[in-house]
Amino acid sequence: MTQRNADSLEFLHALGSLYCRAGHHERGLVFLLLAAKMAPDDIAVLHSLAEAFTETGAGPRAIAAIDRIEDISEAIDPALQRLRSKAQWLSGEKHRAREAFEAYLRARAAE
Repeated sequence: MTQRNADSLEFLHALGSLYCRAGHHERGLVFLLLAAKMAPDDIAVLHSLAEAFTETGAGPRAIAAIDRIEDISEAIDPALQRLRSKAQWLSGEKHRAREAFEAYLRARAAE
């Protein structure tokens, strides 16, 4: 990736994250989707994308982003289990959401 593309990726990710933090999740999603298109294996972008999908009620899309993170990441982030729990709850998978949240609590207790 060229420096110019890396700068563009950083800009899109930052702008998308800022929009989401300000409560404009749909606008933020546009920038985060562009960033994910540029760098489909960037864990930080995928994590922000999963959070934005969760906040907009797109549980299945959030789960897909979380699955992608788990596929490419070597370390397991407990916060990802919390996010998965929320996305599964939104998708109507209440039992699986509870299991994911319990896994999150166990991981946090082990830290």
